[in-house]
Amino acid sequence: MFQIFAIAALIGVIPGYIAHSKGRSFFLWWLYGAAFFIIALIHALLISPNVAEVEQRQLDNGMKKCPHCAELIKADANICRYCGRDQHSETADATPA
Repeated sequence: MFQIFAIAALIGVIPGYIAHSKGRSFFLWWLYGAAFFIIALIHALLISPNVAEVEQRQLDNGMKKCPHCAELIKADANICRYCGRDQHSETADATPA
């Protein structure tokens, strides 16, 4: 009986990880996956990402938003990889002449 619970706990990690990468709670999806693995796996694969949560995680991990196009770029980037604009120009534009 213990082996069944151990296997369920292990396979519950898969939908938990997938849902966590989409901005959902790992623990709740782990429980869901341990109880109903096949359904939870399909559900985790089909849910849309929580864009605000994923973006906030990236901002917490050293990313910043480009002030020109609002795409996420590395914090130490000098030029935005999306719009190609200089990241230091906003400080030069903001200073009065």
